[in-house]
Formats: sequence, C-alpha cells, structure tokens
Amino acid sequence: MELLTKQELANYLKVRVKTVCYLLYSKQLPKIKVGREYRFIKTDIDKWIASQRQEVRTYSFKGIH
Repeated sequence: MELLTKQELANYLKVRVKTVCYLLYSKQLPKIKVGREYRFIKTDIDKWIASQRQEVRTYSFKGIH
C-alpha cells in the first residue's frame, strides 16, 4: 500500500498543493489521518479519479444548415 503526502498527491494529479487543500476542505478526497497530517492511499485515489470521469459527449451537426 503506497501512501502519498499532500505534495506527492499534487504532483500525481498535476495540480497545485492549494488545489489538494481545497479538495480536502470540501471533503472530496479519500484520506486517512496520521497524527496531524493527512495521507492518501494511491489505490483509493485511482478509484476516486475513475469515479470523477465524465462521459464524453459527441455532437452531430447533421441537419444543421
């Protein structure tokens, strides 16, 4: 089981640490508390990412003149 810090998670998600802090504050990320710090289980983060995927819409312009 691989644990990530906030900085490592930010690097993994390719976002700023502030974004990770916002996601923590808004209770959107799966996390565990170790002492005073939060850690993130990489497999849980991967599942969370998969659950955030949005279906790609395809648009058809047939019939529009």
